[in-house]
Amino acid sequence: MFFYNKVLQLSVVIAAIVIVGFLSSCSKGQVDVNEQVHSSVNKIQQSIINQASSEISTSSDPYDYVKNNKDYEAIIALGVAALPELKQLLDKSEQDGLMEYIYAIALEQISKVDMRKETNWSTGKEFLKTYTTYLKEIPNKVKFIANEPISDTEKVNQLKELGTPSIPYIFDVISNGHQELSPALDYLTDNKSKSDTRKWSVENVEQLNLLMNFVEK
Repeated sequence: MFFYNKVLQLSVVIAAIVIVGFLSSCSKGQVDVNEQVHSSVNKIQQSIINQASSEISTSSDPYDYVKNNKDYEAIIALGVAALPELKQLLDKSEQDGLMEYIYAIALEQISKVDMRKETNWSTGKEFLKTYTTYLKEIPNKVKFIANEPISDTEKVNQLKELGTPSIPYIFDVISNGHQELSPALDYLTDNKSKSDTRKWSVENVEQLNLLMNFVEK
């Protein structure tokens, strides 16, 4: 009995160390992503300053400032991991100008959504208000769509429009019997979940948790 208790205690300690190590690794990974976002944002701001005397500086279209911009593309390449920091930058900013608009279009692009279907936003802060409401509605919308009396194709198309923040909720309904909705998950994960949904979820548990926290925070 003494030996059994010691083994049990050791197992608990090892499990705790593994969990702490995993959480520490996840935390460090997110810190690295946040630093990359800030680095790219600083470079974008500097490029805007450098272009002050160029032809592009006369443009009123914010998209002109990120077109073929490698630093903006670097943010997009970070994927959903960049969403929390981008949203915080937009939320905490006391301005509502060009950079705030760039945060908004980056959030929109990574999220694979079109917020203008909700409202015709024209500034970053207007986008944020609509986007925040949209996030809160995602869990219930996924459940509603999954059980709607419509065709599977219609369900999949509606789920696709909810964007990448809906990924963990779509995965959940698929796991609970709605295998017909898998094409929506495949689309939002760029087909990374297509071959083996369960294996993909295990390998991307950090991403799933990040998105759930992002939606429900």
